Amino acid sequence: MIRLNDLLPEISAKEVYGPTELSVEGITYDSRQVKPGYIFVAISGYAEDGNSYVPQALEAGASVIVSSNRIERLARPSKWGGSATQIVVGNPRKALAKLATVFYDHPSDKLDVIGITGTNGKTTVSYLIEAIFQENGAKVGVLGTIAYRLGDKILPAPITTPQSSDLQEILRKLVDEEFTTVVMEVSSHALSLDRVEGCEFDSAVFTNLSREHLDFHNSMEEYLRAKIKLFSALGKDARKEREKLAFLNLDDPSTEEIIQSTEAKIITYGIEKEADVVAKGIRLNLDKITFNLVSPSGELKISLPLIGRYNVYNALAASAVALGQGISLGTIKRGLEKISSIPGRFERIDYGQPFTVIVDYAHTDEALRKLLEACRELKPRRIITVFGCGGDRDRGKRPLMGEVAIDLSDYVIVTADNPRSEDPERIALDIEVGIKRKGKGNYQTIIDRFQAIEKALSMAEKGDLVAIAGKGHEQYQIFRDRRVHFDDREVARKILSEKG
Repeated sequence: MIRLNDLLPEISAKEVYGPTELSVEGITYDSRQVKPGYIFVAISGYAEDGNSYVPQALEAGASVIVSSNRIERLARPSKWGGSATQIVVGNPRKALAKLATVFYDHPSDKLDVIGITGTNGKTTVSYLIEAIFQENGAKVGVLGTIAYRLGDKILPAPITTPQSSDLQEILRKLVDEEFTTVVMEVSSHALSLDRVEGCEFDSAVFTNLSREHLDFHNSMEEYLRAKIKLFSALGKDARKEREKLAFLNLDDPSTEEIIQSTEAKIITYGIEKEADVVAKGIRLNLDKITFNLVSPSGELKISLPLIGRYNVYNALAASAVALGQGISLGTIKRGLEKISSIPGRFERIDYGQPFTVIVDYAHTDEALRKLLEACRELKPRRIITVFGCGGDRDRGKRPLMGEVAIDLSDYVIVTADNPRSEDPERIALDIEVGIKRKGKGNYQTIIDRFQAIEKALSMAEKGDLVAIAGKGHEQYQIFRDRRVHFDDREVARKILSEKG
């Protein structure tokens, strides 16, 4: 049983009001999860302030409240007796992470923790690492955008990287269930908001950097600085006695700054430059990629059942991680070649139709460019692209995505993505600004996403390729007043089956 006195040294408390000789039964930031004897940490989110949920936390039995300001007359209902202890801290998010890390007994100490960050490719790299490590006999948990995969348990992923207390709880469960390895997508939001504070990473992977999340980060420089936090923390205040490794895409211009910011051992990968792990003789087909994996451990031909040049980078990143941990080339080959597809990542929808249908998560201008360039490499007769942009997000990328789509497609259908609180018509107009800059008229706007996909599939003829971009694995659309079930893959299958 852990006591509040045991936890207090971990946080820089400005003030403490009330008794500290208390047993702690749990820690949470969500008042709905509070039980008697819990610590409730009031953190501020995008739209809500955790302090406004203190009454609900007290009603549920919280014995300790942690917040950035003192709450006058803090008292629980009489049925719980007495007053809740209040702790005032400068940074509640960091306090939440440190409290949870100690409460769950530093679970990352007992796992091989691999973090992946970058704008694009994180999810695919996580699947590829998982496949290789499982082939090598490891018991692997994966935390990422699509889901949290804990062996046979698959949990929904509300956010790419869990909130710190949720993360520490998951890691504790992995330790208790004798997992050896956890592969984690680490978002820039998670790094900026201290979600991975207290989690000791052994390896960190950098995929690439392009424009994204500028609604949250003020500039590309700030966005990069958030990513760098993962690498600059490697080895600092380490509890594990093992060499820390940084796996970096040498072809990305941001890598040089990361190299200057980390004390970890650096292993590079790439295609264009002379990296430690490279791909030679790349051949791209509709059903696979073949290339020669060249590394300090030797050379081996890989036949990867994925599509697109960018997946060569993803395979190189995963291979570099495996090589860094001494996994053999033969095991790497077997692991990579077992992958059939990644949900919502260049995922083919095949109902026997005479044209190709691809669903992909690409929702930035660079990701859309890579997607459509990969489509062009397949040499289809025409490319018909369906896409939209999310509401309440970086508005500046909308015309850029319009430019990319019209440049690399033969026909474009602009539609709604997740408009959230914005008017989808307004979002479409922002996209059209970029299309019109190119002076092309080979597009139309159909706001209803089902109708947009239906139109694209009805236009497609033998040898064409339809790219449905932006949502990938997502199974919903978010509007101002509702969230509805919507899965691009399901929709495409339904339309194709009815089309016969």
